[in-house]
Amino acid sequence: MDLVLHLRGFVAVAEELSVSEAAFRLGVDQPLLSRRLRTLERELDVELIDRSRRRIALTPDGATLLPRARHLVEQADHLVRSVRAADTAAVTLAVPPECDPEALARLLALLDGADITVELTPARAGEQGPDSSWTVEACDPASALWAVHLGAAGEFGREPKPLRLSTLRPRRGGPARRLLVLPHDLVPPRDERLYAAADAAGLSPALMHAPVPHVAVSEALAGRATLLCTAREARTHGLSWAPLTDPPLRRGYCLVERGPLPSPLTRGPLRDHALGLIGAALGTAPMSEDAA
Repeated sequence: MDLVLHLRGFVAVAEELSVSEAAFRLGVDQPLLSRRLRTLERELDVELIDRSRRRIALTPDGATLLPRARHLVEQADHLVRSVRAADTAAVTLAVPPECDPEALARLLALLDGADITVELTPARAGEQGPDSSWTVEACDPASALWAVHLGAAGEFGREPKPLRLSTLRPRRGGPARRLLVLPHDLVPPRDERLYAAADAAGLSPALMHAPVPHVAVSEALAGRATLLCTAREARTHGLSWAPLTDPPLRRGYCLVERGPLPSPLTRGPLRDHALGLIGAALGTAPMSEDAA
């Protein structure tokens, strides 16, 4: 017998002094509630309800039990609320500025539907996240949970072919075409890999500039510069995009987790779906969760 369930029925009947009203309050059928009352009386070996009158009344045993039953039911309800509150505590999600807002909106809707409250904040390099948080950080692409390819964006025609980074060097005797990068690609540790790749391709660091994003995109749209970015970033602004193949350049991201987290975010399909949407926001998909 579920003692709390049966005591809940008894408390409702005692407070309403009506089985039908108590059944309506609890959202159960009246015959079911009547059976529960009789089962509780048999279990306790006492009569709790005086059924000899036209209107229901408590017996002396029922009156003695009522405050204790009410207390037990309230304690059980408090326990359930406490567990649910602990499992739906607010989670902070810190993401880099290059994330796609539309994909992040889908992620927030997913977690809202799972009763998980999320506070979305910008990720800052070197800043440790609070308890109950996910932080998406830049990392070495070789050990990344997510990695996304960089390419050259500009006016290349409808179907640009893959490019070598060395082909972006200025031609001898021709004008020096500027090579632009987005500011978040010059944040450590990305900047070291980017400069190393440029140096190996014979590109002078003096040719590389990192203006604010809207200026960089405008220069590329005007055909005055080539912009290194992801395919999603180029597509968002109507730029043609060609992947770089020699050497391939990638942004790497890892996930830093600080507990306690709601259990659906520690394992299972909700976590997998959420990680997939973060990957979509970054412009790629998860590579290997073991690398997180």
